[in-house]
Amino acid sequence: MRKAGSISIGSLFLSFFAMAVLSFISTTVSLSSDGKALLSLLAAASTGSSPGLLPSWDSSHPTPCSWQGVTCSPQGRVISLSLPNTFLNLTSIPPELSSLTSLQLLNLSSANISGAIPPSFGALASLRLLDLSSNALSGSIPQQLGAMASLQFLLLNSNRLSGSIPPALANLTSLQVLCLQDNLLDGSIPSQLGSLLSLQQFRIGGNPYLSGRLPPQLGLLTNLTTFGAAATSLSGAIPAEFGNLVNLQTFSLYDTDISGSVPPELGSCSELTNLYLHMNKITGGIPPQLGKLQKLTSLLLWGNSLTGPIPGDLANCSELVVLDLSANRLSGEVPSELGGLALLEQLHLSDNLLTGGIPEGLSNCSSLTALQLDKNSLSGSIPWHIGSLKSLQSLFLWGNSLSGTIPRSFGNCTELYALDLSKNRLTGTIPEEIFGLNKLSKLLLLGNSLTGSLPPSVANCQSLVRLRLGENQLAGEVPREIGMLQNLVFLDLYTNHFTGKLPPEIANITVLELLDVHNNHIAGEIPPQLGDLMNLEQLDLSENSFAGGIPASFGNLSYLNKLSLKSNLLTGSLPRSIRNLQKLTLLDASGNGLSGRIPPEIGSLTSLTISLNLSSNRLVGEIPQEISGLTRLQSLDLSGNMLGGGIQVLGLLTSLTFLNISINNFSGPIPATPFFRTLSSNSYLRNPDLCPSFDGYTCSSDLVPRAAIRSIKTVALACAVLGSAALLFVATWMLVGRNRKLAAEKTVTIPSSGCDFSHPWTLIPFQKLNFTVDNILEWLKDENVIGKGCSGMVYKAEMPGGELIALMSSPNFHHHAMSRIAGSYGYIAPEYGYTTKITEKSDVYSYGVVLLEILSGRSAIEPMVGDSLHIVEWVKKKMGSLEPAVNILDPKLRGMQDPMVQEMLQALGIAMFCVNSSPSERPTMKEVVALLMEVKSPPEEWGKTSQQPLLMSVKHG
Repeated sequence: MRKAGSISIGSLFLSFFAMAVLSFISTTVSLSSDGKALLSLLAAASTGSSPGLLPSWDSSHPTPCSWQGVTCSPQGRVISLSLPNTFLNLTSIPPELSSLTSLQLLNLSSANISGAIPPSFGALASLRLLDLSSNALSGSIPQQLGAMASLQFLLLNSNRLSGSIPPALANLTSLQVLCLQDNLLDGSIPSQLGSLLSLQQFRIGGNPYLSGRLPPQLGLLTNLTTFGAAATSLSGAIPAEFGNLVNLQTFSLYDTDISGSVPPELGSCSELTNLYLHMNKITGGIPPQLGKLQKLTSLLLWGNSLTGPIPGDLANCSELVVLDLSANRLSGEVPSELGGLALLEQLHLSDNLLTGGIPEGLSNCSSLTALQLDKNSLSGSIPWHIGSLKSLQSLFLWGNSLSGTIPRSFGNCTELYALDLSKNRLTGTIPEEIFGLNKLSKLLLLGNSLTGSLPPSVANCQSLVRLRLGENQLAGEVPREIGMLQNLVFLDLYTNHFTGKLPPEIANITVLELLDVHNNHIAGEIPPQLGDLMNLEQLDLSENSFAGGIPASFGNLSYLNKLSLKSNLLTGSLPRSIRNLQKLTLLDASGNGLSGRIPPEIGSLTSLTISLNLSSNRLVGEIPQEISGLTRLQSLDLSGNMLGGGIQVLGLLTSLTFLNISINNFSGPIPATPFFRTLSSNSYLRNPDLCPSFDGYTCSSDLVPRAAIRSIKTVALACAVLGSAALLFVATWMLVGRNRKLAAEKTVTIPSSGCDFSHPWTLIPFQKLNFTVDNILEWLKDENVIGKGCSGMVYKAEMPGGELIALMSSPNFHHHAMSRIAGSYGYIAPEYGYTTKITEKSDVYSYGVVLLEILSGRSAIEPMVGDSLHIVEWVKKKMGSLEPAVNILDPKLRGMQDPMVQEMLQALGIAMFCVNSSPSERPTMKEVVALLMEVKSPPEEWGKTSQQPLLMSVKHG
């Protein structure tokens, strides 16, 4: 018997034998080659990946067939790898995946992968689907992908791929879906792709650099159901061969440079349901052949240059749901046949040249939710049958010549939320039935000849957000019931004949942002309760008969940016509580009977940038020193008061572009700043004790008699005229001589860098000059260079009178243009900064000037502007005059849909920010870009236009 605890030799042998067997098995059974290739994905994963990424991928397994996203064949080979929406966080796709020779499906979409597509993927001969979409892949599409003979689906969309589309993709003869949209591809569409006869979907939209023409060979793709090339730079005409695409269902080619006409052959695409050709440069007429498209549901041709009539044949498209032909040049009448489109939900014919009346037959379109016929030349009355459209949500007829009355039948359109009949010739009263529409959000009746009163029943329309009734002939009192409209944001009652008092109940509309009742006959005191409108941004009570004082409660309006009280009968002093209006940009209290001193608190309104107008009152005392805090103020009018004392403090207002202090009792020297040197004597009229000054501190009138000054001005004017004539003669003589020389020479050598001083000089005066070419030539030296740009070198030069200018040399155009320092190129006034370097802030100023030119449709200096004012001065003068800001816009832009106009006005504000007189107050270009990206209308505004909802629903092709 062996002792307890002893181990037999046999047991020990068996243990050692078992361990040896296990060791043998572990060395002979290892992970397959396919599994090792898959593990390269984990090895390539960035450290930012989740620690537990793909936990089932265990390297101790003999095969990867049980791993997440992996499918194997019966033989154990990997045939599918599908990991969509998995945060792999790869900086590159490992080329080891190319060794998966049995792989048929590879889906790594939305996996946060960057880097390039491995060219070795071309070796995956069995692959049928390759989906790498929605990643951050860059580089070009490898031409080797054309070797994947079995490929049926290639999805590379929504990446950052660049370069051209490889013609080698034409070798993928089994390809059914090719999605390359939303990348950075350039070049043109290879015509060889016309050989992909199995192709059903071809999407290349959203590649802004893709250019060239549409190859006619694409018309051979008769199995194609979807073709999308929107948001590209494709040009030329749509090939007639596209009419052979008999299976095409969606043709998306919008927002491109496509021109020419709509091919009539498209009428043969009998399966077509969606035709999106909007925002192009298409001309000609709408082909009647489109009426053969029996399955068409959406036809979008807006934003082109189409002409001629709207073909009545479109009424044969019996499945049509959306028809948008707006923003073209279509003429003739609205076809009555369109009334037969029983399924039509949206009809947009805005912004054309349509004439005649509104067809009564449109009332048969019982599914209609949006009817927009605005900005045409339609006449006649509004058919009362429109009231039978029970599903109608938006009706825009503004900007026509419609007459007659507003149909009471509109009260039956119970789904109506936006009604705009502005800018017509409508008469009669506002039907009370309209105020029974409990979904009506916007009611715009501006610019008609409506009469009668605003009925108390307006309170029934609790859903109203905007009530705009300005520019009519409405009379009577503003009903106190209007205060029950708890959702009202805009209330426009201006330019009517309203009388009586302004009801204090308006203060109950706590969300109100705009209250405009100017140019009426409203009397009595301003209700102090208006100070409770905490969200109010614009308040215009001007041109009425308000009496009494300015309520101190106005100091509670912390969001107020514009306050106009001009041309009333107001008395008393300016309340000191105005110091709380820290967002105020414009204050106009002119034309009243205000008395007392200008409160020093006004200097705390540092946001006051547009205008401060206290003219034509009875203000006394001196200008408070605190007014020096208004360093961004552009327009100041204190004329027609009884103010006195000195005006030296005004020299500290460095942003001023307009000043009027006439008809007061000011005394002492006039500031000697550059701005004051440019002012005309009209700015100081009837201030007999004011005197000119060389230094701004002492009067110089004793040294230079007034008669002598007039003589000097006369001589200077004569010299300027004669000098200009002489310069013109010399410049013409030199130009003729140069042309003769160039005609005699066959070649001209242009220096690769620097300036070619051998060319004649051309003096381009953008404003009146008091120096000549000779005065500037001596400053063209390297030590005077203050900047360099694409247009050439910029030199600093000091003129005989001590004036600093910038001299820009332009080797490309062989001329030199002079400008004053610190603003836009070509025109920089001193009324805009004081620096000795051309900086980023001066480039921002230049950008602002260009933006103003685009928005206003005017050049920087244009005689027709009046007095040859620079565009910046002109815009500031317009804004300071309290005209509607929309009047600054190009007339061609003013009639656009309200949201678009609002966006342009926001851009106008950014432009004025860029041209601030003080460089330090201007934004950087980075900030400008950020501001422009923020320019947008609130979503509720898009009920005013047809395009936005459609754009949101139509993705890039």
